[in-house]
Amino acid sequence: MALTVSVIIPTFCEAGGIADAVRRAQEVGDEVIVVDGGSTDGTAELARAAGARVVSAARSRGAQLHAGA
Repeated sequence: MALTVSVIIPTFCEAGGIADAVRRAQEVGDEVIVVDGGSTDGTAELARAAGARVVSAARSRGAQLHAGA
């Protein structure tokens, strides 16, 4: 049975570095899930354009990680 590795990245206003973070995560994971906590700087759109699946959740690391799982 093959394992699938998912990388979950909780974010809030990380437009400056999210595309690079997604690309690096794609090198080690089978899927990259960015869980955005309500960013207003285009983080979610940039993550999606870089190839991540984007999920929205309340801004809170625990809630965001749970939403991505």
